Amino acid sequence: MSKPRMIGVGLVCALGLALVAIAWALFHGYLDRGRFEVKETSWSSSGLVAVVAERSDREALSSYVYFVLVGDHVFSPSELRAAYYRHRVVFAAASDCVRIRWSDTHNLMVMCNNGAIDADHIELQQRKTGDVAITYVNIADRSSAEK
Repeated sequence: MSKPRMIGVGLVCALGLALVAIAWALFHGYLDRGRFEVKETSWSSSGLVAVVAERSDREALSSYVYFVLVGDHVFSPSELRAAYYRHRVVFAAASDCVRIRWSDTHNLMVMCNNGAIDADHIELQQRKTGDVAITYVNIADRSSAEK
């Protein structure tokens, strides 16, 4: 192979690797300049903590997103970002009325404290995470709206 052709192939490979790295970073939240902040925590007697967090982005045209996570510690902003992009979120909606409460060690209630959240504002809604069942109060069933 000639030297100019080898250089061209090397440049194409380098460009391809750079594009793969950028795409990976994009889909794992590394390029997300939004702000992640804990808004509420609720501890269960089993040592689990439910967290309501806010993702805000002043530069984006989308609204704020409020999401719920369950873990064994209160998440830092960088851990919130990682959890948001690594599918650890159990509920997410474009509404700031999201609140949480444990009804017992294995049952978490996610609720809207001042009104209701309709299905159009819900991004994600799970019924279970690990051995924790999740019930919703004043929050529409997203799965029924998709049918």
